[in-house]
Amino acid sequence: MKYNNIFQLKYGVILLFLSMVSCQKVLDVVPTDRLDVSRLLAKQTSVQEFRNNCYDNVNGSLVTQSAGQLLDVYTDDAFRAGTGSFYDWHKGLLSPSNGIMASSIWNANWEGIRRCNLAFMYMPQSTVSKELLSDKQINAWLAEVKILRAWYHFTLIRSFGPVPFIDYPFSPDFTGWDALKRPTFEEITTRIVKECDEVIASGLLPLRWQTSGDYIRVNLAVAYALKSQALLYNASLLNNPSADQTKWQRAATAAQECLTAIGTEYSLLPIASYDNLFNEAPTVLNKEIFLRANENSAATSNNNNGVDLKALGSTTQSNNCGAVPTQELVDCFELLNGTLPIAGYNNETHTSVTLNAGYSEASGTNIYAGRDRRLKSSIVFNSTTYGRYKGQVATSPELVIYSYLGKAGTGFNVNTLSQLETDKRLSCTGYYNKKYNSASYWGSTAGGTTSQKVLFRLAEVYLNLAEAQCELNNLDAAMTALDVVRLRAGQPAIALVPGFVKSKDFLMKRIRNERRVELCFEGHRFYDQRRWKILSSTNGPITGMKITSASGKDTGPFSYERVGIETVRNAVSDKYLVLPIPEEEARKLPGLGQPPAWK
Repeated sequence: MKYNNIFQLKYGVILLFLSMVSCQKVLDVVPTDRLDVSRLLAKQTSVQEFRNNCYDNVNGSLVTQSAGQLLDVYTDDAFRAGTGSFYDWHKGLLSPSNGIMASSIWNANWEGIRRCNLAFMYMPQSTVSKELLSDKQINAWLAEVKILRAWYHFTLIRSFGPVPFIDYPFSPDFTGWDALKRPTFEEITTRIVKECDEVIASGLLPLRWQTSGDYIRVNLAVAYALKSQALLYNASLLNNPSADQTKWQRAATAAQECLTAIGTEYSLLPIASYDNLFNEAPTVLNKEIFLRANENSAATSNNNNGVDLKALGSTTQSNNCGAVPTQELVDCFELLNGTLPIAGYNNETHTSVTLNAGYSEASGTNIYAGRDRRLKSSIVFNSTTYGRYKGQVATSPELVIYSYLGKAGTGFNVNTLSQLETDKRLSCTGYYNKKYNSASYWGSTAGGTTSQKVLFRLAEVYLNLAEAQCELNNLDAAMTALDVVRLRAGQPAIALVPGFVKSKDFLMKRIRNERRVELCFEGHRFYDQRRWKILSSTNGPITGMKITSASGKDTGPFSYERVGIETVRNAVSDKYLVLPIPEEEARKLPGLGQPPAWK
């Protein structure tokens, strides 16, 4: 097969500028500025750039799907006011010809795969002196590339269903597009796991990089975690309708292998340091995090998100308050004894609920007191003590945020559809997202501090293990894994929760709730709703909490009213469990075609 041996050179490094429009275009693009590749292979820094370029698509495809937008706005965990792709999505306008955010996921990951395949093709051809660049070093870089390539493939299959595993760059004159066929989900998962296993067996990567500048590089812990995640998805109902127990056993084994391998290199942070998971720079060592996004891609963008909390009472604000948490998510945060605040919703609009013992929404109460400690780390609610922003002297009072109706700067937005489309500055649910946003984020102008998204961390692996063991009906093992996460949060062991029943049904419901709480705003809920096939029952009506101050002041007393968010949410059918391939791609790749629901 003839390969393209030319690349674009800019500022002395290889950029491999791939003007991405589609899968085929990514695979056969010819850069405009040409340079014989042999000159690049003779330079150590240029060879290394092949590896560096493989990281370029991680942030664009896995962190956010567009600037300042968290994936949670497409779920029942968050809502975003205004018009845009999220409105089109919930109106049911997704289609092969209107990919909304699906197209960007498809494009970014195929581009990442091509970059990885180019690295595999050219890096072993290095002509740099072995004293300057040894074969071992090149192989170590290729181990990173192998994990990234597996990761890009996994991101594709969890969105679009199984796709072929591509492990070489197609030449510009490649004509075999018709021959590319969909494998089964099991087949592509097996190949992804094989890639992870090969890196693990090679011993070329450390469990953790020791230099702060390297913390944004994949490591051996990422290889284990990716394997665990891929096998969990492969075993889930969407991809395992027959509930094949051998798939769940592989998922459980992979999660346990990860926990065993990392030993004491990683550990869960104490709850007092929980906020550090989301507000530290990627150059700071964090014992729980396997990998963050790099510093060039913040999890949220306060050019588009942000409320003027620095100057409380100011009428000057950023243009959008971003992804605001729903009351449905807030309802998942337990009371301190492990009881969920509500027993269930009594009507289709979720505005009438049955409260559990120990929880009250009566006037004059504080409905956020005595709740799971993670609530105040994840969500800004009425009377949240936020902390001090950067540059504020230690003697200054900490920011206390109020979101009651009429509060200048941060209060509740009247949530009619017309209001939501025009005034996007105030929350229409009574809440704001807190993860990734330190106090200095909230400002009247852009430039406040935001943090990079967490891509893999230890708590997720414990929850993967708990879910797999529960599906295997190994309830004691599932409870043990679940309790590691619960006890860190200060919540009681699951067996001590009021109303506990040692059954697979009870335990699975609480495992799923724990996952929703622990991993909220980290990009998991969107895919969990799909792999569990619960989209049609969970992505319907959403609500907020309208809070009124009897005195009109911060002192309250406060009264509470659950209110529906006036918005259309039509993207709830099983058709949305798997996303459509861009229409142009489906035509060029007839052997792949659309997922069955989109044909």
